[in-house]
Amino acid sequence: SEYYLSRLVDPQDYSLRGKVSSSLLALGHLKHLDLSWNTLLGDAKAMPGFLGSLQSLTYLNLSNMGFQGRVPPQLGNLSNLVRLDINGHYTTDLYSNDLSWLARLRSLEHLDMSYIDLSGVVDWLHIVNALPNLVVLSLPSCGLNKGNTPSSLVHHNLTLLEELHLSFNNFSGPAASNWFWDVTSLRSLSLWCCQLSGTFPDELGNLTLLEAFDIGANNIKGMIPATLQNMCNLRSLSLTYNNIGMDIAEVIDRIPNCSWNNFQVLFLSEANLTGTALQFLSTLSSLNMLDASLNQLSGSVPVEIGAHTSLTYLDLGNNKLSGSVPVEIGMLTNLAHLDLGNNSLTGVISEDHFAGLMNLKSLHLSFNNLEVIIDSHWVPPFNLDLASLSSCHLGPQFPNWLRGQRSINFLHLSNTGLVGRIPDWFWTTFSEAASLDISLNQLSGELPLSLEFMSVIFLSMQSNLLTGLIPKLPRTIELLDISRNSLNGFVSNFRAPQLQVAILFSNSISGTIPMSICQMRELQVLDLSNNLLSKELPACGRTELKRWNPSNKNSSSFNSMSSFSLEITTLLLSNNSFSNGFPLFLRQCPRLLFLDLTENKFTGELPGWISEAMPGLVMLRLRSNNFSGHVLVEIMALHDVRILDLSNNNFSGDIPKCVGNLKTFTDTAIASDASFDNPFFEGYSGATHSSMGMSNGSFTVVIKGQVLEYGENIVYLMSIDLSCNSLTGEIPKELSSLAGLINLNLSSNLLSGNIPYNIGNLGSLESLDLSKNKLGGEIPQGLSDLTYLSYLNLSYNNLSGKIPSGHQLDILKTDDPASMYIGNPLLCGHPVRNKCTFPPRHRPTREDSARWHEDGLSEMDFLLGLIIGFVAGAWMVFCGLLFKKRWRYAYFRLLDKLYDRLHVISVVTWRKWFGNTG
Repeated sequence: SEYYLSRLVDPQDYSLRGKVSSSLLALGHLKHLDLSWNTLLGDAKAMPGFLGSLQSLTYLNLSNMGFQGRVPPQLGNLSNLVRLDINGHYTTDLYSNDLSWLARLRSLEHLDMSYIDLSGVVDWLHIVNALPNLVVLSLPSCGLNKGNTPSSLVHHNLTLLEELHLSFNNFSGPAASNWFWDVTSLRSLSLWCCQLSGTFPDELGNLTLLEAFDIGANNIKGMIPATLQNMCNLRSLSLTYNNIGMDIAEVIDRIPNCSWNNFQVLFLSEANLTGTALQFLSTLSSLNMLDASLNQLSGSVPVEIGAHTSLTYLDLGNNKLSGSVPVEIGMLTNLAHLDLGNNSLTGVISEDHFAGLMNLKSLHLSFNNLEVIIDSHWVPPFNLDLASLSSCHLGPQFPNWLRGQRSINFLHLSNTGLVGRIPDWFWTTFSEAASLDISLNQLSGELPLSLEFMSVIFLSMQSNLLTGLIPKLPRTIELLDISRNSLNGFVSNFRAPQLQVAILFSNSISGTIPMSICQMRELQVLDLSNNLLSKELPACGRTELKRWNPSNKNSSSFNSMSSFSLEITTLLLSNNSFSNGFPLFLRQCPRLLFLDLTENKFTGELPGWISEAMPGLVMLRLRSNNFSGHVLVEIMALHDVRILDLSNNNFSGDIPKCVGNLKTFTDTAIASDASFDNPFFEGYSGATHSSMGMSNGSFTVVIKGQVLEYGENIVYLMSIDLSCNSLTGEIPKELSSLAGLINLNLSSNLLSGNIPYNIGNLGSLESLDLSKNKLGGEIPQGLSDLTYLSYLNLSYNNLSGKIPSGHQLDILKTDDPASMYIGNPLLCGHPVRNKCTFPPRHRPTREDSARWHEDGLSEMDFLLGLIIGFVAGAWMVFCGLLFKKRWRYAYFRLLDKLYDRLHVISVVTWRKWFGNTG
């Protein structure tokens, strides 16, 4: 909610522009100079060092101007400065490696260098310690760390320091050993998100003047020290996002008794607290702000809450509160913020609960089981800025009491049981709202033809019964979700120049996408899936070329359109009736990451400019179209692709051997890392933020023999699906280098040859389907090495030989393992019925030949070596007999003996068997 409220006023829309002029030096007696929140950067975007010559200055504020580069040391010449504010806010690229110039500003009382990178400054604390008059020191998000921050100061001069802000620095280590516990003059100390750990230091009790203490978002554990009782001036305490692990009543007991009458602010959200809620309130009679959200508090909201009329901020959201909301809450006349959302509250909320809340500005009751029953004639005593009532029951009629809330900037009424038409006053009453959500109701009827008069940034009307045309949208709108309705088209002058995310799936939108999409230069996400759109996408760029260069008739089509580009990163057009060839529109989308054209009627061959025009594609889904031709080599140049689905088309020819160039698939570490914004998360975060879902919430994927649905995790699937085409040739062995591949489906093609013997290198593979091809030869034993494999289908091929076993292969499809191999009559061994009767082969096979080739040897090399070895051995024996007389005599004598012996044996044997017949 804070995001949308902050978007209403952009300071840069009202800032001065240009650069800081050196003519300011003529103002020699200038004492006060405030240029904050302006855009006076000049070409260099550097903070002007010449301001150091204005030596009469006592006040200098250059904060939030977007300067870049080094902080000029010339500022050290301003010896009369009492206040210096060069806060860079969160947009800064300012840094300083040397703060020695600061030591010359002896009169300085207020120093703000927030968001300036000081990580390279070694002695920053000793320099600051040399400023004896310093009262306020603000250094959040400055890159300060344990390495450049000493744990203590032997002699500290910061005796006047009252405010110290060090949030968002990395002092990783125990909270107890830090120098700031010794600065006893402190009245405000902010240590939010400083990577502090361990227990609270006992030295905390030394800060007896402390009024505001924020140590949230660290890893503080255990009990709050008893020395906290010394802090009688404490007014504000924030322990949020820690791991304190105490009962909330114990925390209250540690708050100094002497400060109870003045204690005003207590932040305990997500501090891992337990216990029953708010039974301690009677002790803190002056409490103005209480945030105990995101804990495990149980019980009900006590009726005693009504006695705390000083409360201005009450947040008990995201707990385990139950029961009803007491009407006594309506007695909190000063309450401005009330958050009871995300609990288990029940019962009825009536006008009595709001009777005295005349100062209420923010109301959160979402995600409870509350029924809001308010008389249609009731007039609220408050004027809300924010109302979040999602999942409360408000219907069936649109709540009339909201009609007078014309100051609302944020209104969420999703899933509140609203039925019927949206009242006409809704659009005018909330015309200035930044965020409107009326999704998940049963609202019907047509929308106004124009909403241009509104200022909405985020508009969600998904999952209703709306009909008619999508209207002319507000010029301010950035995020639109109008999915799951019955809208049937766009108005003729449809346009939205600031639109970034458009979620329009599951309607009845027919016709074509309007040409005005070419003017939406901010559009990043467009989801039009599951509609009735037809023909082709607009070819943005042609008219621009004719307007600027009408005489150039010889320029190529690609060049004519390349001068025009859009910012689209996600384009989802599945389940429509788009036809003609691959959309030329995509040439204008160089930043496209996710493209889904499945289940359309696209025809023709894929163009060669795919990898050139859309080099960063992460998902390319073209399933169930009529594309033809070869699988392009250019597709294999998409180095970032994770999901490649060309299934159920008419592709032919070989699978390109350069499939190994799909680099994302080659690294198993990349599979779990997404370096891009995932638009399929329920909470989309890109250039802007919202809580909308994407693309029907899921994608259908053919994997593991089933049609499964994937949600936001589809980007981690790592899948190649070329099934149901007419691909021929062999499966390239280069495919075995894709070690990160999870799903490989090449089924229902005309592939021949052997399964690559090194397919066992696909170590991440979970699903492998090679069924219904013409593959032959034996099944590689390497399949048993695929330890993640949970689905295998090799059926209906020409495979032969013994089925390998071991490891993963023995536990696949245990109910019917033979079905993995059915349709291969020459296979034998478990689990098929054919028994293997032939001995293991010993002669070289194609697999052996391929393996020799992988090792740098061919079959011809092997045979040649065998022949040479035989000839060399024979010649060694021959030369020995030729040159050694004694060897020669012995050799022939041995031959004579063998001859005589064989002769005697043959004669005796002959007579034995045939002598009687003589």
